[in-house]
Amino acid sequence: MLLAGCATVYTGVVTITSVVDTGMKAWAEVSAKGMSSAAVDAKVIEVHNKYREACAVAKIALESYKANGDQAAYLQAFAVVKATAADLIQLIAPLINPSKAAKLQTDLSKATKI
Repeated sequence: MLLAGCATVYTGVVTITSVVDTGMKAWAEVSAKGMSSAAVDAKVIEVHNKYREACAVAKIALESYKANGDQAAYLQAFAVVKATAADLIQLIAPLINPSKAAKLQTDLSKATKI
């Protein structure tokens, strides 16, 4: 994911990666217990794949930003990653512990660009 490509001080990236990882683990536990439907599971996988694709683009944009200092592409890519992560958490939230879901949403809202 994006974090693997930029283990740096970019706290927004780290926050988003942590939120998504935690959310996906919580969803996997629920799904493994049969507390999710096949349709929801398929949608979670679809949105997670979109998140991973957005991360790949953001990784390239981050490398470019670090090389030339132009933030525009990185900021745009970061916004897409964050929006896709929000879509994923919104999809997972009804399935998991409400306090965990609320924490994930709060943590994601705190993710900053850099």
